[in-house]
Amino acid sequence: MILWLDDIRSPKKYGYPDAYWAKTAEEAITILQTGAVTFASLDHDLSEMAIIGLAPSDEKTGYDVVRWMEENGVWPSGGVKVHSMNPVGKARMEAVIARAY
Repeated sequence: MILWLDDIRSPKKYGYPDAYWAKTAEEAITILQTGAVTFASLDHDLSEMAIIGLAPSDEKTGYDVVRWMEENGVWPSGGVKVHSMNPVGKARMEAVIARAY
C-alpha cells in the first residue's frame, strides 16, 4: 500500500491514484502500524494554521511521523519521500529518513 500524508493535496493529482490518503499524523501512524505500507510520500505541515506558522505547539507534523518511524523501526521497503513545501520541515524529515536508508 502507498501512504500519502497531506491535509490538503489529493494523492490523485500527484501521481498516486491508489494511495491511502491520511490527513493527520495520527492517521498515518495508524496505517504504518499495520505493516502494509510499501511506500510513503509525506507532507510536513498538516493544517492551514501550520502553513502560515500559527499551529499550536502540540500539533503533530510529518516530522513526528518520521520520528515515530525511526523510534519503532518501521520503514516502507519502497522508501519514503517528502513532498512538503516547507523547506525547514522538509530538511528535518529528510535527515531522519537518510539515517534509516
